[in-house]
Amino acid sequence: MPLHQRIKTDKETEIWIWHIDEGVDQLRKDLRLSEADQNRFEKRKSTNHQKGFLATRKLLVSAGIPPNNLSYNNDGIPELETGQHISISHAKTVAAIALGKDSLGIDVETYRTNIQTIAPRFLHTAEGFALAGELSIEKLTLVWTAKEALYKALKQKGIDFSQQLCVAPFQWGDNKGSAKVIFPDKTLNFSLNFVIENDYCATLANHKK
Repeated sequence: MPLHQRIKTDKETEIWIWHIDEGVDQLRKDLRLSEADQNRFEKRKSTNHQKGFLATRKLLVSAGIPPNNLSYNNDGIPELETGQHISISHAKTVAAIALGKDSLGIDVETYRTNIQTIAPRFLHTAEGFALAGELSIEKLTLVWTAKEALYKALKQKGIDFSQQLCVAPFQWGDNKGSAKVIFPDKTLNFSLNFVIENDYCATLANHKK
């Protein structure tokens, strides 16, 4: 399937999503990779990782951005020559990019039952709502995407997901939410945009200035 969704969260921020049902050869067709991207692609040995990588480059083309405009800094953070902020994510069957004027982060995940096992490692004490009632796998997955998106938006190492990142309670099906990042001397507030589908979910995080 080609481009699956294009979501404008505000006049300067967009989410682009590709639902991956093609093979590697089909995704590579008509796609021109930069030399650096070709090297990155060849280092990916898993077919799923290769497809996710290529799907994100397809999204760049769909967004009107030549893949050779993308580079990575010394911390592995993606950057565009235009100065526009970008965040990239892919899971087994879906890939996503987010573009905007300000720092942002996006994460996409498919639903997996093992999220319940690892939940204690990333849940804040105020996030028990994600464990309650039905759809706990889905809600936990959404909380996880929110925290990954926050981490990407912060561009800062050493963040403790269970102590410093706190997602505000939400109802399943909400398309917006909020979160806090807690430091000893300050608290940062972030807005969240949720994308919820039958087989995956995603979160975009933006810092509220």
